Amino acid sequence: MGLETYQKKRDFKQTPEPRGRVSKANRHRFVVQEHHASMLHFDFRLEMGGVLKSWSVRKGPSLDPADKRLAVETEDHPVEYLKFEGHIPEGNYGAGEHMIWDEGKYELADGTDALKQYKEGRLKFELHGKKLKGFFNLVRLGGREDQWLLIKSKDEYAQPGWKLELRVKDERWEAETRRKPTKEQKSRKAGVRKTKSSKRAAEKAVSASRAFKSKELSGDMAVKVGDAVVSLTHLDKVYWPEEGYTKGDLIKYYFEVARYILPYLKDRPLIMKRYPNGIAGGFFHQHDVNEAPDYVRTETLDVEEGHEVDYIIGDDKATLIYMANLGAIERHPWHSRVRNLDHPDWFVFDLDPQGVRWEEICDVAVSCKEILDTLGLDSYAKTSGSRGIHIYVPIKPTYSYEEVADFAEGVARLVVEENAYVATVERSLKKRKKSRIYVDHMQNARGKSVVAPYSVRPKPGATISAPLEWSEVKRKKFTISDFTIKNMLERLKRRGDLFKEVLTNKQSLDRAISKLENLTEKPKTKRAAA
Repeated sequence: MGLETYQKKRDFKQTPEPRGRVSKANRHRFVVQEHHASMLHFDFRLEMGGVLKSWSVRKGPSLDPADKRLAVETEDHPVEYLKFEGHIPEGNYGAGEHMIWDEGKYELADGTDALKQYKEGRLKFELHGKKLKGFFNLVRLGGREDQWLLIKSKDEYAQPGWKLELRVKDERWEAETRRKPTKEQKSRKAGVRKTKSSKRAAEKAVSASRAFKSKELSGDMAVKVGDAVVSLTHLDKVYWPEEGYTKGDLIKYYFEVARYILPYLKDRPLIMKRYPNGIAGGFFHQHDVNEAPDYVRTETLDVEEGHEVDYIIGDDKATLIYMANLGAIERHPWHSRVRNLDHPDWFVFDLDPQGVRWEEICDVAVSCKEILDTLGLDSYAKTSGSRGIHIYVPIKPTYSYEEVADFAEGVARLVVEENAYVATVERSLKKRKKSRIYVDHMQNARGKSVVAPYSVRPKPGATISAPLEWSEVKRKKFTISDFTIKNMLERLKRRGDLFKEVLTNKQSLDRAISKLENLTEKPKTKRAAA
């Protein structure tokens, strides 16, 4: 906990926001701020642990218990933000008008430790504001650390049919939230406003193949990708300061690698992690989209408790570079496809190291492979592009997320028992022993994701999540930094797609589950707790 992320995202020479510091007091205050950024939303903040725990609520809080508002958790803010109002200049994180919509104090419904309840993912509290009164619930969605639901309790202050009123009129937002749906809107599956390219942009557009032959891309341009016209902006903006790689370099890479990466995104919901000012600037996660070009496929999906989210689906080259233009450096697909959303067709182990030698990571990866071999399952490795190694196991899409997650946990515990000197399944960094490799099996829940093969990472060098041959892992003759946007295509030309069997080798888990049960029932010999 702290304000490092908040402060890193902001240039306090340009923004009027308070730098702030962690407070020693805790007065149980709250504030809701109306934020007219690129997309109007409301920031809901609760004081606890010396900071303001913060959530972005697209449609704002509601006094109607029937409204389950998606609240996406953002970085901690300083308590000084309780009184912040002002205009954040263009080019800065969160640019736009910021106004206090409501403020006051809150009381927990039970107990006194708000931070403990926050960590447990369930807060019930009473608000004493000018507009918001009575009991509310904040509930973390299962398997999603940054997504919560904000729900009004049924009490004396509940108002069915209640409508939020803005401090400043915003015609577009009011139209989206209050108007009756047209026939066209009713016919669309997604609640996404689809936009068409302007006639002028279409007339000026050049073919993407021709445009990306240029060594240096700058300014704005419109490119034709198939039948789509994709508008690209600020192509010369530097995204990797040390290397000088630009937004144009990122978009060009995705255009050129499209035939290899798209099969791993096809028909899958995508989670965007956007870096509008490059890797040295702030970032934010985006699941729900409200607007997209007409060539971008979107689907409305139930995430939990009847709450719907509009996801971009990674179907084609135009969508791939459109997302890059939004500053989405990485590609994070679900483990399942839209047509069979509740049944993943692969699961993943993320070997996440802290203070260990690269050779030890490779050793644990090979050990994981050998255990999976014993269970009768083929597995495939790739660099994470960040610090460690990902191991994929493709399966038939007939098993529920719960079944797959339970199996993956059992395998992860076997891996740890066989490598107790260096591996662990302890998720908490505070509880984890030093110099350990976290065998992360927790990314296999519904709605979770792991960065796709051939995805760029927001790391120095513009590294790539690169598929590997197991012989390369055993030899340990490579490092994360060996694979970048500047050499990945050459490797693909020489080696081809080393991950392609992940898409075709659909394995049954039935026998593997039985074998795992037998292995875990045997007496422990060389196994020890991590």
